[in-house]
Amino acid sequence: MERNVRVGKRFYLISLIGAAALVAAVVGVVLLLQNQTGHVRKMSMKSIYSEIETSAIIIRTEQSITESGSDAKIISPSGAYVQEGDSIAVLYPYGYESALNTICTKEAELYNKLELQLKTLGNGALPTLVVAETEEINAIAGQMRAASNGESQESYTELETRLLAKLGERRETMISMLSDTSTLESEIRELQVQYDLFETNMARTITSGYNGYISFYTDSNEEPLKDVSQLTVSQVRRVLAATSFAVDSENFSYRIVTDRTRFYVAFVASTTSSADQSKRLMPGQTYPFKIKGIEGAYSGTVVSEKDATNGILYVMAVDADVKPLLDARVVDISIQNTATGLYVPTDYIQYSGGVPYVFIKTDYGYSPIAVYIAGSDGEDAIIAARDENLKLFAGLRYRMPIEEDD
Repeated sequence: MERNVRVGKRFYLISLIGAAALVAAVVGVVLLLQNQTGHVRKMSMKSIYSEIETSAIIIRTEQSITESGSDAKIISPSGAYVQEGDSIAVLYPYGYESALNTICTKEAELYNKLELQLKTLGNGALPTLVVAETEEINAIAGQMRAASNGESQESYTELETRLLAKLGERRETMISMLSDTSTLESEIRELQVQYDLFETNMARTITSGYNGYISFYTDSNEEPLKDVSQLTVSQVRRVLAATSFAVDSENFSYRIVTDRTRFYVAFVASTTSSADQSKRLMPGQTYPFKIKGIEGAYSGTVVSEKDATNGILYVMAVDADVKPLLDARVVDISIQNTATGLYVPTDYIQYSGGVPYVFIKTDYGYSPIAVYIAGSDGEDAIIAARDENLKLFAGLRYRMPIEEDD
């Protein structure tokens, strides 16, 4: 009997050990399945490449100036570099058109009289020198038309100056060939005095108050976009959606870009579209990008990320010559983003006010931790903690943001 009792105890002990091992195995399998396919996982490393194609706005460091005047003769063409004190344009006030038309009409009448008298003196033919000067004047006028229509790269202002000088030379030539009894010379001299007075009294030369590139293209966004630190999602979206800009026909406006070697690119990523998760960037990081229609490659450093319920605003500072983008406002860009680090599936990210959160295992259970998304391919996202004092590491447990707790 004693032998049988001892055998029974040993049997139960072995059975108990076997049951415990089975339970442990089952629990281990469950945890393993949870970590791999369930709501709880462990962080690991990964590299993700994404190409962000989006519309963006260009913001320059510039001074916008408006002068009162109905018309202007440009001295410094758009795109030129001007220094403080350089002449920019000659402005004419309201009413100058009628005064100028009166002088031009009188000049045309006197020229016809001059031509008639010279032909009379030359048996119906103009002097060879006058004909040559007239041909040169017509050639310059043709060049001015081409420059005005954008068919030539020549300076319209320089051509205009040459034309006025050549007209004066021809007038003097014709006067010198008149007979001593002609009264036209005094009329022409009087007309010249009127023209000089017109230029003195009606024209006003404006000069630059800054050093930088000059541009005569304005779109009324210069002042609202002046402080990039105050940009909002709604403001950038409004500019992106604009199809036209207001033109102030009663004033003369221009800009001087004072920082020629830096500009800013701003765009918005949606907080509701899963596809826009790939548009997330890391503040402080530098990314290569291209601008459609502009030759060359650029790189921009993210200087601002603003999260909001209606979108995430990114601002990149670009250290490059701004001249190719002097008159650009809305552009299409392509950003190349290669991100390496800890990743989580995008389904494990929850948003609050545009800020992404991941539920991380802590001493107090699973807590939502604010993170940056350094890159995403739409399925997985490379993340980093927003709190610099919080370090994420491989093997750290995280869970899906659901109400049920497994």
